Parts: sequence; structure tokens; C-alpha cells
Amino acid sequence: MNPRDYTKDFSLKPHHAWLNVASEGPLPKKANEALQKAIEWKSAPHLLTIPKFQQVPLELKKTIATLLHVDKDDVILGNSATYGLHLLSNGLEFKAGDEIILLQNDFPTDILPWLSLQPKGVIVHQLKAREHVLTPGEIKKAINRQTKLVCLPYVHSFSGFKEDIAAIGKLCRSHGILLVVNLSQAAGAFEIDLSQWEVDAVVGAGYKWLLGPYGTGFCWIRKEVRQQLNYAQNYWISLMDETSLSAQGPIRLKDDHSARRYDVFGTANFFNYVPWAASIEYLLTIGLEKVDKHNQMLVDKIVDGLDRKRFDLISPRPKKERTNIVVFSHKEASQNTRLFESLRSKGFYLALWRNKLRVSPHIYNTDKEIGALLGALDQYGSK
Repeated sequence: MNPRDYTKDFSLKPHHAWLNVASEGPLPKKANEALQKAIEWKSAPHLLTIPKFQQVPLELKKTIATLLHVDKDDVILGNSATYGLHLLSNGLEFKAGDEIILLQNDFPTDILPWLSLQPKGVIVHQLKAREHVLTPGEIKKAINRQTKLVCLPYVHSFSGFKEDIAAIGKLCRSHGILLVVNLSQAAGAFEIDLSQWEVDAVVGAGYKWLLGPYGTGFCWIRKEVRQQLNYAQNYWISLMDETSLSAQGPIRLKDDHSARRYDVFGTANFFNYVPWAASIEYLLTIGLEKVDKHNQMLVDKIVDGLDRKRFDLISPRPKKERTNIVVFSHKEASQNTRLFESLRSKGFYLALWRNKLRVSPHIYNTDKEIGALLGALDQYGSK
């Protein structure tokens, strides 16, 4: 039985193989349809009733909670992965001498928010991994009594390697160290069950593997950690219900540390959140196991089909270690920019990061596209 062709669920242009979802994902048709309804609400505001206005963030929280296997009341809506990291870096109490461990050569999203703590005397270690990501052993060797937090990606953007979050979580928890994980290159690509991890917070972008509009993101912070946040952010939709809005007396600030208090301002952002919810629901309807199986079929074909005499594989070669991202380089690294441009001229859209090529196929890509990509790689430079 042939696998289902999901390309019909998207509006991608023929002869343009988008293999760069790790940077930006396309909207499914169902999300496009949801967006059109949201545009109708704004075009004729009488259609934008109060219940609709209130349900936009609530429905999205439910969808994200289902995706991550968490309580919807613990989901924080953001506009990026960076949003959640700033909640933590600005809201947690750090003092001079406290230490934070990060992965050197991680995407800047996971590094920049913590650097702002350095003027306060916080020591930020960008720890260089022996290979591409940090092992539990490397982290164990680096931590000490001053270590307060570790922040890592689940899937590394520049190599496709995966951190052992289960083991690192146990290590951090046993030492009273907070663990923050960026899921931007994982959520939407395969199943993630936060109930199986000992993590304190996760963040993620919504416009990559979750196929949402740009300017979408989420955060989940363990309740005990959320209650430690000292972050002045008071937004009326987050803090007031219909009863308090109708009252005419003085407004009083609640002592509220619920997740909704930390939602990004403008949570009824229907142009972004309505189609994003539809995109996540689309993936959930297919099933993350099926999505993962489809993606792994494509990844396996790329990894197994690369000519080892001409290309170096940066990502894991053992099948059990492969993720949803494949990074490789021409044996002559000086050829990579020219190769990237050659592939793009033939309709293959990859990413070129730090002079390495990155392929990130998703549910809308096909076996045929990958075969054509491998054919173009084989033809490159041939006479």
C-alpha cells in the first residue's frame, strides 16, 4: 500500500520542493480556510462576537496542551520561542555568582536572553560539546553548587542531533537545577509527552514544524517554577473575567501566577492564532506517529542516498539516532554555497547555515521529491 500523498492538503507551487521547514513551514489549506473566516470577522466586526473573541486563545491552549500532553491551564501563548525564554530570564531571581549552562553553537534564541543577566554577576557558560550536543556526562562534569539552570534545544538546528532530555532532566532534578528545553525543531515533527520528562519549562516556535503563521509560539512552565516568577506583566484579558470587567468600582490586581497571566499581549490575535490552531489540529488529526513515520521515511532516503565519496554527513548516520533534520557538506566545503544556489535554481529549497546544507522535510514532502533531490546532488559538478 502506497503512503498517503499529503501534498493535496497544501498550496505549494509545482516544481518547488520546500525542504526548509526548520526555518519556516507552509500553511495547510485547512489553516488558510480558518484564516479566511477570521478575516471575515474583521471585515464585518458584527461577526466578531465576544464568545468568539474569548475562545480564540482558549481553543489554542487546548490544542497545544493535547500536542504536549499537559494541562491547558499551564500553557502560555507567545509570539516566538524567545518570548518564553525572556519570561524566565527576566522573571526568575538570579544573583551574582549563580551559573547558567548553555550549549555553545546553539541557535542564538537559546543564548541571547540569558546574556542579559551577566551585568548582574550571573555567570553564563556556553559549554562546548565534544561532538554536536551535550551529553549527560558533559553536563554532570560542568555543574556545581552555583549552577541554577540549564537551557538546551531538543533537536539541534545546526546538526540534527538530539539531546538526551530524559537523562539530563533526571540529572538536573537530582541537583536542584532547572532545565529549560527549546522544542522549536521538534514539536510538530514527532510525538512529545512532557509527562515523561523531568523538565521545568519548554518553549517553542509555532511557524516551523507546527505549520503556523510567523509570530506564533508557546511556553510551558512547571507550576512550582511559575510561582517563583517575579515579572510585572498585567494584561486585562489575562487577569479579568466578564464579571470584573462589568464592575464599576476600583480595579484591584490579583495575586495570580496562573499561566494565562504570562500570555503575550493580544491573545485574541485571530489572524495568527485561529489558523495556527487549525494547523496543529491538522497534524493531530493525521497523528504525530504517522507524521514521524512519514518524515523518517524521507530522512532515511536522504541519509542512505547521499554519495559518501562526495558528501560528508554531519547528522547522525545510525538509524535509531536520526531525527527530522539532515545536515551535510560537500567534501570540498568551498562548493557548498555554489551547490546551494544550484539546487535552488532547480527548485529545491534547502537552508545554508554556517557553510553546511540543511534539509528538513515534513509531511507535505514526497518520496519523489527526495529522489529528485538526490538526483540533482549526483548531477552537481558532473561533466
